[in-house]
Amino acid sequence: MDEWEKRQELVRTAEALIGRKEADQSHREIIDVYNSIRPLPRGYRMRYEDPWCAAFVSAVGEMCGLGCAVLPECGCEAMLALYRKRGEYRGRDYDAQPGDLIFYNWDGNGSVDHVGIVAARSADAYTVIEGNLSDAVGSRRISRDWAMIAGFAVPDYGCACGEPPQETPGTSPAEPAPIALQTLPTLAYGSRGLTVKAMQGILIVRDCACGPDGADGEFGTNTVAALRRFQQRERLDVDGICGVKSWGKLLGLN
Repeated sequence: MDEWEKRQELVRTAEALIGRKEADQSHREIIDVYNSIRPLPRGYRMRYEDPWCAAFVSAVGEMCGLGCAVLPECGCEAMLALYRKRGEYRGRDYDAQPGDLIFYNWDGNGSVDHVGIVAARSADAYTVIEGNLSDAVGSRRISRDWAMIAGFAVPDYGCACGEPPQETPGTSPAEPAPIALQTLPTLAYGSRGLTVKAMQGILIVRDCACGPDGADGEFGTNTVAALRRFQQRERLDVDGICGVKSWGKLLGLN
């Protein structure tokens, strides 16, 4: 994909998650995708009750295989620092594009409190998709000159996406790994949802295509075939079921 297509894929994936919310616990799949990222940023495993706007952005990037561009983090300030370090942060007057990230500062104290994905723009407004917007994934239209805008991150969509992100200082991915494998669900034919989509994305990155629909969140016959190819290559039991051993190989933990 070229850079524009990657931006559009990020926006489409975020739009597909609108309506996931805490009230029915459907937001938990988003947190599960975030917790599957390796290395896990700062070694911190998200809890379902944690603020999750940054984790949402990170999970969407992970689902699209764009972890080298959409830098994973679960804290807004820590996420902003990653983009500052790479020279990819812009001030509030920047003319943002779909696929850029927008940061907000609610109280004017100089720190950022919330982050979302720019989905569309017009001459005077942005449409933004956000996680943890009133405890749900939602969309809103804001004026370009809204005082709450702190600035924007411009991810490097020209990077070699699909490559694993570099480990940052202080990260200890090995420590939480056993817990992650124990809590990841066993997936099989007929399963569906964000965790399936994350698994499919990893299979695709590892050269095991899941059919014409790609990472669609549906564990159908094409995904069974892709997983069987992966299991055979990794000398696992070739059963087309993603259990602990298959998850471990997919995530590079064993």
